[in-house]
Amino acid sequence: MLHFLSFVYGRFADVIADVIADVIADVIADVIADVIADRVMWLLIIALCVVQLITIDRGPRWMFYLSKPTPILLMALSIVITPNPLSDFAWWIVAGLLLSALGDILLMHPKDKFVSGLLAFLLAHIAYTLGFSTTITTFTWWPLAIWSALGVIAFLLLLPNLGKMTFPVAGYIAVIVFMACTATEYWLGYNNNASRLALMGAAMFMLSDLVLAIDRFRSSSQFSRHVVMFSYYSAQALLTLSVIP
Repeated sequence: MLHFLSFVYGRFADVIADVIADVIADVIADVIADVIADRVMWLLIIALCVVQLITIDRGPRWMFYLSKPTPILLMALSIVITPNPLSDFAWWIVAGLLLSALGDILLMHPKDKFVSGLLAFLLAHIAYTLGFSTTITTFTWWPLAIWSALGVIAFLLLLPNLGKMTFPVAGYIAVIVFMACTATEYWLGYNNNASRLALMGAAMFMLSDLVLAIDRFRSSSQFSRHVVMFSYYSAQALLTLSVIP
């Protein structure tokens, strides 16, 4: 009887050990697969961004058109496929990315769709602002003062050449200033890695839009479009990473 019980106990222990080993192996495999998939996704995003920077001047045009909005769409996808439930903040970032991709498509349209593209990016900034607003618990006056001052300086710099675009550009600057302000409030409230990434993303977006506006309304430079796209992709990547655990 004792021998039989010992045999049963040994078999039971072996089965439990096998089950535990299988579970651990599956968990490790899933983790490795997620890490590899995440890295592959970001390597693809980076590769497409590089292709976009190269094809701005050199072409071919089909590759330029393909590579411009696709990295932004992949960034949105990288948020959506995360295993954890998404917060309201994360969904607003996804909405902003999708609107930005729409803006990219409109701005590279063969016919001049600048106003339509401007509207799409305006809505993207509103989405980002609403996302940051979900994190704010207190309000500090100085971020609004500093970002507003920078916005006024940028507007005065562009004003002599705006013409009929004066009011649309003024409205756009007001929205992006408020977006940067809410990102700063988010950082002040939490001061963690996510809020720092969000603030850097908002600041890079302002830089990208400023260079784009100067290139369009004041003086064009050979490398201005490269600066615009580099800072733009950097901004979107930082905003994306701010909501990925």
